[in-house]
Amino acid sequence: MPLVTRRKLPFLLIAVVAILSSACVGFSEPRGWAEPVFDGETVYVFLDREEFVAVALDEFGGQWMWTFPDEDIDAEDDIQLEAVYGPPLFAGDRVILAGFSGEIVALTAAGRYVPGQGSWQRDDVNGNIVGGAVLAGDVFAFGTTEARLYVRRVEDGGTVAGWPSDGRRLDGEIWSQPVVAGGILYVGTMDGNLYAFDLATGAEIWPEPFDAGGAIASLTFIGDGVLFVPTLGSEVWLVDTETGQARGRPFDAEGWVWTRPVLRDGIAYFGDFEGFVYAVELATGRSRWTYDTESKVKAQGVIVGETLIVGDEGGTVHFVDLATGRGANTVKLDGAGKIRADLVEKDGFAWILGTEGRLYRATPVNRSDQGQLTVVEREVRGLP
Repeated sequence: MPLVTRRKLPFLLIAVVAILSSACVGFSEPRGWAEPVFDGETVYVFLDREEFVAVALDEFGGQWMWTFPDEDIDAEDDIQLEAVYGPPLFAGDRVILAGFSGEIVALTAAGRYVPGQGSWQRDDVNGNIVGGAVLAGDVFAFGTTEARLYVRRVEDGGTVAGWPSDGRRLDGEIWSQPVVAGGILYVGTMDGNLYAFDLATGAEIWPEPFDAGGAIASLTFIGDGVLFVPTLGSEVWLVDTETGQARGRPFDAEGWVWTRPVLRDGIAYFGDFEGFVYAVELATGRSRWTYDTESKVKAQGVIVGETLIVGDEGGTVHFVDLATGRGANTVKLDGAGKIRADLVEKDGFAWILGTEGRLYRATPVNRSDQGQLTVVEREVRGLP
């Protein structure tokens, strides 16, 4: 597959806007796709756009604990996140949510907005927040659709020395969640540029941004000084964090790649918008196998035992043998909507959140009573 050149980028971005407007990935009416976050036997999850819920898990499903915002609390009802695409940030006794609307709020650990008790709210952001924020000690970073990169304080959401209050202007909208590794902040843009900044000073690290040749909507640090950089040009790059140069040639996928990989033993497993899931050797770039889900793959899968579990946009869960790439079973989740939030592994299960706000648990081992890999809904009881 030839590289996507700069001359092709305007057409690519037009295509992205057209697809988003047709609700392919949901920005025409933002719904969010933040993955569930677990803390012991408590799961924090967005059940409906900006409805953030804490649930105490038990053997039958889960018991509702609290919801933010509470429409009966005026101060909370006035906060309009619109939708949340990135996971909540747990920073000490605060929970920080970055909304698509550009509003950011810090809640108490009990999920309440209480000014004077650690809570704060900011709406001084240019553009929409698509990729969510990343936490780095006492600061957090995020980008917006107005091509602005922000670094703010956890304490009060205020500006940080070395970072402009109205955001650092980059070339291209920012849809990916930034990455922080070794005190360096990395961010990709929809113009195909990958940047590296010193988090403490704001100084740019590389002589020039890395040109990925296609829009970067996702970014992952995979260790050993390497960034996994997928593009909407259907290419996946491995980029050296120190030099800002590619490590070898890109891997050519069949469709857009907008997902983070799941890794094991030097192999990256990830999907694309043509419905293919790949097992790619990081050292050689060679594909070990390809599995066809027949529907777009946006969510990051999980590995449990020797099984890769993947959800697709059609609302189907696929159990794939890790060694061979053969499908062991598929389960259609009726009423789940699309699977866009990353899957999460906990206690030997894969947890799955659909766009209709229903939570599921996938069992990656054969059950003696049914003889197949299964998925069951975990009902949240007591919702107001």
